[in-house]
Amino acid sequence: MPSPIRVLAFSIALLALACAPARAQVTDLEQDIRQRAAAIESKLIAWRRDIHEHPELGEQETRTAALVAAHLTKLGLEVRTGVGQTGVVAVLKGASPVRWWRCAPTWTRCR
Repeated sequence: MPSPIRVLAFSIALLALACAPARAQVTDLEQDIRQRAAAIESKLIAWRRDIHEHPELGEQETRTAALVAAHLTKLGLEVRTGVGQTGVVAVLKGASPVRWWRCAPTWTRCR
């Protein structure tokens, strides 16, 4: 009987082979994503530095929430603030049958 490690290694190898044709097809998409990410990298680094230079206690992240809400509003999204005290919710409307999608990033907290 093969060891569990060998079975796992074999499974990973099979998965890699099965995904090889799909990998070639997404090369253009991956390149586009990498270019777009590189274009906003300095902005993201600046935001991270700004947020870390102005730490806020848990459930008191009003400055961070305001930054997030302002950016989401600038993107044209419907924004609700004060959700659960300092939460921010943005509504993205589209033609998709998906009713809800949630992204809940963890903000740095100092306690």
